[in-house]
Amino acid sequence: MIDFNTLADRIIDGYELSREEALELYNAPLEQLKESASKITSHFFKEAIELCCISNGKCGKCSEDCKFCSQSRYYNTEIEKSVLKTVDQFFEEAKYNDKRGVHRFSIVTAGVRLSKNELKVISEAYKKITSELKISCCGSLGLLDYEDFVMLKQSGLKRYHNNLETSPNFFKEICTTHTIKQKEDVIAMAKKAGLEICSGCIIGMGESDLDRVDIALELRKLQVDSAPINILNPIKGTPLENRETVHPDEVRRTIAMFRHVLPKTVLRLAGGRLLIQKYFTDLYNYGINAEITGDMLTTAGLTVADDISAAISSSKVVSKIEPIASEN
Repeated sequence: MIDFNTLADRIIDGYELSREEALELYNAPLEQLKESASKITSHFFKEAIELCCISNGKCGKCSEDCKFCSQSRYYNTEIEKSVLKTVDQFFEEAKYNDKRGVHRFSIVTAGVRLSKNELKVISEAYKKITSELKISCCGSLGLLDYEDFVMLKQSGLKRYHNNLETSPNFFKEICTTHTIKQKEDVIAMAKKAGLEICSGCIIGMGESDLDRVDIALELRKLQVDSAPINILNPIKGTPLENRETVHPDEVRRTIAMFRHVLPKTVLRLAGGRLLIQKYFTDLYNYGINAEITGDMLTTAGLTVADDISAAISSSKVVSKIEPIASEN
């Protein structure tokens, strides 16, 4: 049985939870989870809250069949489709967010991968942004090759995002057109090219408690720097459109468990922000220390001003967080 009197201190000193311990932790009393997770977060990150924004660089017509996604060509979701934005469009978006105090700007594109010409456009955008602005560049551009990552890093890309989405066991229930191993291979190539890694999950897709534990353990194995935690926002026209919204306590438990399994990883609130807007600041106490701010890809989010105000009201410092996961 887990001893909560010593758990946080043991994890701070380098102890790693086993799969059985992580599942036991997930089902522990919420107040104990909260106190322990808060202690770990404060130790490694003080009171910092980091802000990231995303640019919907290319939307729709995706060849993949991810059941949660409105951009898949398999589903009739009636979203507005678009071609890749221009260098100037990306730059203006980055400039807008840089002026408002956002720390990271991520270009996100639909599809399994981009063409070489599209990658050149994004590469030029990264060069312009990093040469003229303070904001850090991130990207979520699909299943790229090692040579692509080398080029993008040389252009100014600092962190690459590729969500695992769910556990290895449950993944095949969510997507059949690519595998979780392909995602992990891409993450390995991005890391080899010298990029930081951002990879997380979506909860509320029908996965079990154990699946959530296994996601966290998989991310620990990959030593990710940032882990976005998305709350499924059921979108009409997708196979998951009738899924019930995750209960707030399930969100709290998942985040607290992630914090104990990934003590040095930035835990980032991502998709589904409006579903949790009434209690999202409470999640700071369970391990959250970063947020994707502004609109998401095809759904609305919270504004930068909203997030900064909420952080300050919670006695947090809005600040960029440097990765420490590599020290594990």
